[in-house]
Amino acid sequence: MKKNIIISILVVLVVLVAGYFLIEKQNSPVDEGYQGKININEVCNGALAYMTFPDSASAEVFLEECRLGEHPEVIEKFKADMNLGAGAEI
Repeated sequence: MKKNIIISILVVLVVLVAGYFLIEKQNSPVDEGYQGKININEVCNGALAYMTFPDSASAEVFLEECRLGEHPEVIEKFKADMNLGAGAEI
């Protein structure tokens, strides 16, 4: 009989602790804003997916120019696609 009471108390405590964590998780604020800076290397590499080049040498030239900031349209497209707005930093 005493063993059943101890097990019942432990089960109630486990349920209370689990309920607390579930409620606390639901009440925690969710930050939906972009955190950090844009990785220019990844943005330029990603641009290769929607661009065409006559050969690999011209693709390499484009990547180097893009990484140096000579193709701002790639960054602007990325920011527009990701809904980052004007405040995102490189």
